[in-house]
Amino acid sequence: MSLEIALNSALTGLQTVQQALQITSNNVTNAGTEGFTRKSAQQVALVLAGQGAGVSITDVTRQVNDNLIRQLRAYTSTIGQVTVSNDYYKSTQQIFGTLDSNSSLTAGISDLNTAFQALATSPEDPTRQQAAITAAVTLAQRFNDSSDSLQQLRTQADQDISAAVNTVNLDLQKIAGLNDQIAKNYATGAPTGELLDQRDVALSDLAQQMDFTTFTRGNGEVVIVTGGGRVLLDGNAPTLTHTPISAADASVTYPGAIDGINFNGVDITSDIKSGKIAALVNMRDTALPNVQAQIDQLASTVADQVNAIHNDGAGFPAANSLTGTRTVAGADPVAGTGIVRIAVVDGGGKLVQAPLDLNLAGVATVTDVVNAVNAALGANGTAAIVGGKLKITATNAANGIAINEGTSAIGTQGFSDYFGLNDLFVSTSATSAARGLQVRSDIVTTPALVSRGDLSMTAAVAGDTAITSGNNSIISQIVDSFDANMSFSAAGGLPAGTTTYSDYSAQILGLNATNAANAKNTLDYQQGLYADLKNRSDSVSGVNIDEEMANLIKLQQNYGAVSRVISVTSSLMDTLLGIVK
Repeated sequence: MSLEIALNSALTGLQTVQQALQITSNNVTNAGTEGFTRKSAQQVALVLAGQGAGVSITDVTRQVNDNLIRQLRAYTSTIGQVTVSNDYYKSTQQIFGTLDSNSSLTAGISDLNTAFQALATSPEDPTRQQAAITAAVTLAQRFNDSSDSLQQLRTQADQDISAAVNTVNLDLQKIAGLNDQIAKNYATGAPTGELLDQRDVALSDLAQQMDFTTFTRGNGEVVIVTGGGRVLLDGNAPTLTHTPISAADASVTYPGAIDGINFNGVDITSDIKSGKIAALVNMRDTALPNVQAQIDQLASTVADQVNAIHNDGAGFPAANSLTGTRTVAGADPVAGTGIVRIAVVDGGGKLVQAPLDLNLAGVATVTDVVNAVNAALGANGTAAIVGGKLKITATNAANGIAINEGTSAIGTQGFSDYFGLNDLFVSTSATSAARGLQVRSDIVTTPALVSRGDLSMTAAVAGDTAITSGNNSIISQIVDSFDANMSFSAAGGLPAGTTTYSDYSAQILGLNATNAANAKNTLDYQQGLYADLKNRSDSVSGVNIDEEMANLIKLQQNYGAVSRVISVTSSLMDTLLGIVK
């Protein structure tokens, strides 16, 4: 009966309009929901026995461009990476300050130079002695603090890696769960659009942490492959592990003391090429250690050069005992040449006895040195190996030991410098010159022990003046060293070369500032590219309220028309039934 067919067709139209209204309403409601994509109904005409029988919705599809989505994930990984780099470089900027900052290493070196210059004009002035040692202590502390801060950043980076790995695990669990639901809906013909949106959000979050590629199986499940080509998710969600360190120092490195990112018993750290994790690994293992190597190079050069000069002089009065910093044993060879003068002097700087002019060509071992000193100084002084260090002591507590390097050379160092007998700077760390830099404790306690003049090479017998309080020859050499070009080895991206302490410090600050600026510029650039790509993607998948409202009006009109058809058809059927009766 044609009226029955017409009524059934109108009813399918009413049902279709109702479903379309629901889809449109959902689009409008979720217009501001992150990750939501516009849905549209796919309508098809119903045909029975070759005759039109109405309409139905065959599928609800997402309006997306899969290529744009893949590109957005790649940019998300890149932005995650450069965001981390930018944040950490800003932190290193705060550690080192700027070139004109009063708290920078450059300022500390300049302050030490200024204090030594003042001391050189009045070497006997206790106030200036104290000021020079205070400046040296302050510089050492700045090196210590800079190293500590860098290692704290490395610790933070490793702990951030652990947090990122936990986020990855949560994302993978969510994606695996959505994969199961999507596959079931595919099998039963149920809608999958909302589930696909949720999965895309989880994939985008995962992309912030690490780079990956995906492909989709026929049942709708997505397979995730790491940037290094390893299958990460295909079925059940895996668990990645990383045990963070509690504290770092220059000796704590990866691989070794630092745990890798492990997947099924395999370290996949190197598989991760981009994202937050890649940036954190780079900061922990490369960028921050490079800066550490640079400040270690500066600290060791300052200490070595100042110590080489300081060992060639004496304080006034001279120290009663000098203990080396080099670890030695009696049988260790001493392959030296030239003459070194060692003398016992009284509180007024006069010789207590004739000095020892030790010809290094005549000694073969550390024990030979000890025996030669003991034989020469006799009752007035002793030499011994104490705690693995060479120690020379004046027997009378009122007397002191003074050394002039003379022509002595053991390798590239003078005798006293080689053994570290009269170092100004000492180290408490075997792995980081900056972290371990200290001013010798007895000099800190008694600033008068700072070397200011040299032991006379002409004083020959007891009573001759050997050192004087007004001699500034050694402190003047230290002052001159601040303006001299020193040799620096390649370290942390800075090439080998010759320059001053201050200029090398400025190079460290300049390179760090450049890296920070590059990270900021890269972040701004990548965010601009991402925003442009996001706008293009949103133009495809985003909800346009105006379009949806226009569509809503059309659906309203359709609903009214279909309702009218049903009403008219129903009335005609009533009339027909009345005629039949």
